[in-house]
Amino acid sequence: MSLVLGLIAAACWGLHDFCIRIISQNAPVSACLFAVMVFGLIFQAGLLVTTGSYASIPTASVGPLIGAGVSFAVANIGLYIAFQRGPVWLAAPLVACFSVFSVGIAMAGGTAVSLKQWVAIVMILGGITMIATLADRGDAQDNGKFWTVVSALIAAAGFSSTFYFGQTATEMTNGLVSAMVTRIVAIGVFLTGILVLRLPLWPKSDALGVLIIMGILDGIAILSIMTAGNHPHPEYAAVTTAMYGLPTIWLAAFFLKERINPMQWWGCVIAFFGVGYLAL
Repeated sequence: MSLVLGLIAAACWGLHDFCIRIISQNAPVSACLFAVMVFGLIFQAGLLVTTGSYASIPTASVGPLIGAGVSFAVANIGLYIAFQRGPVWLAAPLVACFSVFSVGIAMAGGTAVSLKQWVAIVMILGGITMIATLADRGDAQDNGKFWTVVSALIAAAGFSSTFYFGQTATEMTNGLVSAMVTRIVAIGVFLTGILVLRLPLWPKSDALGVLIIMGILDGIAILSIMTAGNHPHPEYAAVTTAMYGLPTIWLAAFFLKERINPMQWWGCVIAFFGVGYLAL
């Protein structure tokens, strides 16, 4: 089940990140981030009310939830900056490296990782790396790549911390409550930073439709990852979510005309085989 939840998150974040690349070219990153967070919270609140998935928040879960919220805020800042700068072939696989951080955290917590699991992880990340490194660089900008790399790696570390703290909290409450509190804390971090730095708070109305969709996609994705905390091997969800880079690059290839050559398609096949092998 953790793998299924990871794949759902991958699909949602793949489309979400492609939208970042489009919308961030014409709207302030701060405004986009804040709007997506708010719309995602509204979506999750609606789910809570309609499903009645209420749960108490034990005192022991407060620390992990705060950690998840702060990590989620940092991760999204890095994510949006990386995809705004681009190109997609550089940003996507670097952010996907959060799976490596996640497995490292699981190992530090005493979780054993077998040789079979390592092979599967290498296949997933190796396939994504093939897609990225073999991309057409003819249209890529040379300026600013350093900050794309830095921002993407910050996002990767932030997401791995978010999943770890969020899944720890979910063991004490439930996935929906954990996801909502994580988002509320992240919104507080964003709002504080926006006010202190006097950045744009809200985007123009013509961008709201896309941002609403992005908020829903992000809400589904983070809820899927948090819910994995209620199932065996939640770290598998974090690893499988690294597949999000595939739909992002596919969409970039189709709509932004970034070419995908035969070797890149082989990278896709290898990555999917890795997911299947991990499920064995």
